[in-house]
Amino acid sequence: MQRTSFVVTGLILVSLLTALPALAMTVGALPAEQTQGAVTYVSGGVGQDEAQAFAAVARQYPLTLEFAIKHTPRAEYTANVHVTITDAQGQRLLDARSDGPFLLAKLPAGQYTVMAERHGQTLARTVRVAPSHPAHALFLWVA
Repeated sequence: MQRTSFVVTGLILVSLLTALPALAMTVGALPAEQTQGAVTYVSGGVGQDEAQAFAAVARQYPLTLEFAIKHTPRAEYTANVHVTITDAQGQRLLDARSDGPFLLAKLPAGQYTVMAERHGQTLARTVRVAPSHPAHALFLWVA
């Protein structure tokens, strides 16, 4: 019985030690969170490592915004997007510039209007953030 416990403990320890480098790479590849008023957010996702880091943590944020330009045959991600988020009462909660194709935001449950502006073209989306289901909005500009 004691030998089995030792083997199980050893296997758990090996599993944890094996997972730590991957976890550290994901956390290290993610830019620092920023706070504006009551909203905490992170933006970026340039490069494969950073994009994978964003995908890994997206479920921890109630709102994911994604920015791309429609090209043929496929869309290309874009950055440097001016983002504003207002609540149902019209109060501006976030006014920021995305440093990459993703912006993740921690917002309470509710309905929001998101405006994304790139090179003078503004796109708008209404999003509903629910406690148990993160919201996602894609902003796709025509090239």
